[in-house]
Amino acid sequence: MKTPLRYQITEFDCGSVSLLNCITYLFDREEIPAELVKAISTYTLDCYDAHGNLGQKGTSREAVKYISRWISDFSNKKDFGIKCKYLAGEEVTIDKIKKCLKSGGCVNLRTYQTIEHYVMVTGIDDNYVYIWDPYFREISDYKSNKNISATLDFPTKYNRIVKIDHFLSNKKTEFSLGPVNKREVVLFNKVCKK
Repeated sequence: MKTPLRYQITEFDCGSVSLLNCITYLFDREEIPAELVKAISTYTLDCYDAHGNLGQKGTSREAVKYISRWISDFSNKKDFGIKCKYLAGEEVTIDKIKKCLKSGGCVNLRTYQTIEHYVMVTGIDDNYVYIWDPYFREISDYKSNKNISATLDFPTKYNRIVKIDHFLSNKKTEFSLGPVNKREVVLFNKVCKK
């Protein structure tokens, strides 16, 4: 059974929640091993603030890179049926994102709000990118935004619709890929079990 995608419960757990949402998006609830959920929860929210408070700065790029490798290794050992590919900087291209999405996958993406922020991309077409943003906001927050709209009608797929030109921007704007040297994605795909 498919379950609705999750929202973050703190100001800082977007990385953890977006990674869990990628698993939730690809698999039915009864297919998801608890060990995978535990690993994502264990290895994310690893950044400390200036006062030594854990998790107050979210999840690091290193943690996302590590958990991506961990998930692929876990899948190989347990025959789980998922493949993750971490890409950064110039490796991140719209063609690679499209290929992943068109094959039924999803993409964990570091984008921006007022700070860096993780979301999940589940679809793309010639005009729009379909995103699940784990940071809950009212639909009215996007009423006057010409590049982004919000919806609550697709709880297992997406809650933001972003114009493709805005998504491809090199600027640090909400739901954009941002500067090339700062880009980071994880491509998630289901694979046939052995």
